[in-house]
Amino acid sequence: MFDIGWSEMMIVAVLALLVIGPKELPRTMRQVAHWFGKAKSLAREFQSGLDDIVREADLEDARKALNTTRNFSPNKMLSDAIDPTGSVTDEIKDVEKTAKSAPESSGSDSASNEEGAAQATIVKQPANIAPAHSLTPPAEGTDSSTVAEVAKPDDPSKQSA
Repeated sequence: MFDIGWSEMMIVAVLALLVIGPKELPRTMRQVAHWFGKAKSLAREFQSGLDDIVREADLEDARKALNTTRNFSPNKMLSDAIDPTGSVTDEIKDVEKTAKSAPESSGSDSASNEEGAAQATIVKQPANIAPAHSLTPPAEGTDSSTVAEVAKPDDPSKQSA
C-alpha cells in the first residue's frame, strides 16, 4: 500500500528531528505510537464487527436452507414437475369417480353382471410368450406341424431320428 523505503524514512526522521527538536522527539514518538495503537485496535474492532455480521447473515441463510429441507416433499416436487397445472390430476379423479359410479348405475340387471363375472378371467402371472424377434417365420408351403418341428430342435425324440 505505502511503499516507503529506507531512504524516505531517513528523510522523515531528519525532518522530525529538525522540526520537533531532540528534546521533544521521544515524547512525540510515544504519542504517535499510542495513536497508531488506537487506530489498530479500532480497525480490529471494526473487522470483528463485520465478521459477526457476516457470520449472522450466513447463519440466517443456513436456517432458511434448513427449513426448506425440512419442508421438502419429493412427491409434491414430482407432481409439480409432471403436472404443474393440476389438469391431469383432475382428469384422473373424474375417471375414478365415473368408474365408481358406473357399476352402481347398471346394478339393476344382475344376470348380466353374473355373466360378466363368469367371463372375466383373473391372470395373476403373465403368460410365457417368446418375444417377436426370437421367432423364425415359417417357410412358404409348410404346415403348422413342420413349423413346430423346426421351432423345437432340442426335442429328444426328434434327435434320435
